[in-house]
Amino acid sequence: MSGPPLLSVNRLGVRFPTPNGELSAVEDVSLEVFAGRTTAIVGESGSGKSVLSRAILRLLPRKAIISSESSIAFDGQELLRMSPRDLQKVRGRRIAMVFQDPMTSLNPVRTIGAQLVEGMVLHLGLDGASASRRALDLLTRVGISSPDKRLKQFPHQLSGGMRQRVVIAMAIACEPELLIADEPTTALDVTVQAEILDLLRQLQQERRMAMILITHDLGVAAGHSDDIVVMYAGQIVEKQSTLKLFREPRMPYTRALLGAIPGLRDVPHMRLKTIPGRPPTVYGTGRGCRFAPRCDQRRSRCEHDAPVLAEDSAANLLRCWYPMKGAA
Repeated sequence: MSGPPLLSVNRLGVRFPTPNGELSAVEDVSLEVFAGRTTAIVGESGSGKSVLSRAILRLLPRKAIISSESSIAFDGQELLRMSPRDLQKVRGRRIAMVFQDPMTSLNPVRTIGAQLVEGMVLHLGLDGASASRRALDLLTRVGISSPDKRLKQFPHQLSGGMRQRVVIAMAIACEPELLIADEPTTALDVTVQAEILDLLRQLQQERRMAMILITHDLGVAAGHSDDIVVMYAGQIVEKQSTLKLFREPRMPYTRALLGAIPGLRDVPHMRLKTIPGRPPTVYGTGRGCRFAPRCDQRRSRCEHDAPVLAEDSAANLLRCWYPMKGAA
């Protein structure tokens, strides 16, 4: 990695008011993403991954409360203080997002062509004819057959895999510098999942985009990322390069996630490993390590003192009083 990060998130906190008090969805999250590299954000459902991604683009509900000390800088510009007009020039043009369910991000009553052309006319200033030609090229680029026919169709006329390819085409239409892919293969069959992930990796490498890949699947993260950020209950608990994390996970939660992955040499019908319990719903700040109730390595200090995210001797980031050593 050379040069400054393209995206820098510092001490991001996001809370939501509820009848039971303020729910802490994201707390004290800091990370950097560099041009040409893919950072995977992994964790169980409810760990704050999607809230983090939407906070970067300021797509949170109005009731969301962002901590006053939070900062999200993109190419040196502070997104949290940017006016809606200036933010519109960044969102879609310089930062794009692929959502996990294409049917909720595509307009069901507009043709594929109309939705592809709209962003290019707005952000690139193309006329309708030029934008249509580019839309045709984009559909071809993402591997959609008969692209001229697809431009005239509506989302419901396409398969799930084709709809996701359309969403990817829309996301890369303006050649963004950062692409955020939030569970981009949800509800797709295994073969289509692999095709979509390979397509994203190829596009990222060709255009030297930075990419944030949000997934609960560590197998996906292993094959398609340079760095991995592990989240638990709204906090980052570990950050390492992908190779180092799979070789030597330090945080007990990370090791438990890796242990739950079925192995190729496992015998048929064997009982899969699980992590007992479930992630907590956090109101306020709480006490102790949030993973402590589920951790088989916990000690007394873990239950009373909250660990901070700190750098170890190998420049890895960990949130643990007693990080583990040795290979998984």
